[in-house]
Amino acid sequence: MARRDDADLASAPTLLRRERRVLTSATLTSGTGTFIDFVLPLFAGAVLGLSASQTGVLLAVDVLVSLLTRPLAGTLVDRGGRLGIAAAGATTIGVGCVLFGLASGLPLAVTAAAVSGVGGAFLWVAIRAIVGERLDIDSGVFARLLSAEEYGSWVVFVPAVVLLSVTNYVSVFFALAFCSFAAAVVLATSPGRRVLPAVPVEPAGGGEEGTENDSATALTSLNLGGVGRKLRPMLLAVVIVEAAEAAISLLMILQLQRHFDLEPFQIALIFLPGAIAMSILPPLLHRAVVRYGRRKILILGSVASAIFAAGLGLAPTPLVIAGLWVLSGAAWAAIMPIQQAVIAEAVGPRHLGRGLSLYEASTLAGAMVGSLAAGFLYDAGSWLMACLVFAVVILSGAALVPAAVRRLGAVDQPRTLEPTALVPTPIETPDNAADVGLDAEDEENVASEEAKPEKSRRQLLVDLLWHTALFGTAVVLGLLFLPSVNPEALVGIGQEAILPFRGVIHAVTGPFDLVALLAAALRIWVFVYAVDVVWTLWKICCRNSFD
Repeated sequence: MARRDDADLASAPTLLRRERRVLTSATLTSGTGTFIDFVLPLFAGAVLGLSASQTGVLLAVDVLVSLLTRPLAGTLVDRGGRLGIAAAGATTIGVGCVLFGLASGLPLAVTAAAVSGVGGAFLWVAIRAIVGERLDIDSGVFARLLSAEEYGSWVVFVPAVVLLSVTNYVSVFFALAFCSFAAAVVLATSPGRRVLPAVPVEPAGGGEEGTENDSATALTSLNLGGVGRKLRPMLLAVVIVEAAEAAISLLMILQLQRHFDLEPFQIALIFLPGAIAMSILPPLLHRAVVRYGRRKILILGSVASAIFAAGLGLAPTPLVIAGLWVLSGAAWAAIMPIQQAVIAEAVGPRHLGRGLSLYEASTLAGAMVGSLAAGFLYDAGSWLMACLVFAVVILSGAALVPAAVRRLGAVDQPRTLEPTALVPTPIETPDNAADVGLDAEDEENVASEEAKPEKSRRQLLVDLLWHTALFGTAVVLGLLFLPSVNPEALVGIGQEAILPFRGVIHAVTGPFDLVALLAAALRIWVFVYAVDVVWTLWKICCRNSFD
């Protein structure tokens, strides 16, 4: 094993390799959490036979445990061992998924909800703190984290919905447990915490306002309460805006389900374009943040999200709602990384866990308040009025959040510094024994990864063009010669649409029908092509961000 001095000189590519593995684990666990949030009310009624009040208790336990555990998680994360804490959190989420799969009544389901809530708290606080370690040299780290999270929210979510349509809830929960355990392995085998560069003369916030960031140094001895008082302006703004956003999301689901009579799979497809936008846009929008400043982008994002909320009340069809949801996704792809980066800058590297745990607790508190308010307004008042009320609240974020950024003394125009030589710094102790240095096997793995040839952006786009031509030809032929194929049926939105994988099962197990088999295969191809498009764009965006 190499000496500590060797670890201090660890290469920047090793830090990036560690970050990539952490982002991979974020993708796996984010998709798992998103699907659990989506399917848990359905599971409670269809399998467990719970009443509406019991279902509410189940959901409340999950949120409350996660909310109350986050401050503790933040304190522990700041004491070291961030990779180990994140791996333990992912493992705990997997255990919760297994318990959900085994549950046959309320007691075990509540236990599963509590276990998964604890796991999620420790996992996400640790992951955000790990990512925030490089904020001083790369102001776009939180944009990449959001991209990885949202990538998982549809790459894992959509296959889980399809699996549910052809199997059962137990199989899906076990599959989600596998994703969580895989994320734990990825985290546990990641390179240990490397010593970060000493704080540069001009931090990644950069610019003429760099001296404003000196407030972070005043937090070196503060406890959780002190950090909370420091962050109070931003946390209050986050609670208010998140409450309105959560309310709008719930109103959208209620409208799609009750007014348009859509099934869960079809509702998931309405949300899919927005999730894809949020998985692609954060690194690109961060460039706009660097160029135009955080406050301007926050104002534009709040206005765009408010337009979506107001337009939702007037949307005539599900397709229009899907288009508006993309606008909301684009707005939040810009806003959320700014919020997290500002908090991380304000608290400094020694208090990343505490600061980001309070941020996450604020988002959960806002989501709880917003969901309750949306339910009451939907039942008691006008659909349009409810949308307009929350649109006004979201629009208030155009003033609240930029003002909070200013009060925290955060710089307005961040920038990414060129990587510098790594030098010892007393920020904190290493995560574990593996942090002492790079062993020969680790160095060999890093070298082999760097030696792997990667396709250029041009090659990726050329491949996608060929795939598009082949897919487009198949769609045109299907529309011309297959009677059951139409645009709505291909994407599963129409009332007569058949779930694609279920159509394949019917075509294979029933009497041989070549037309039905070809139609089902074409529907599957739609999803494969969508994954291909987003995967290609995501690879291009990530490559630009790391280059």
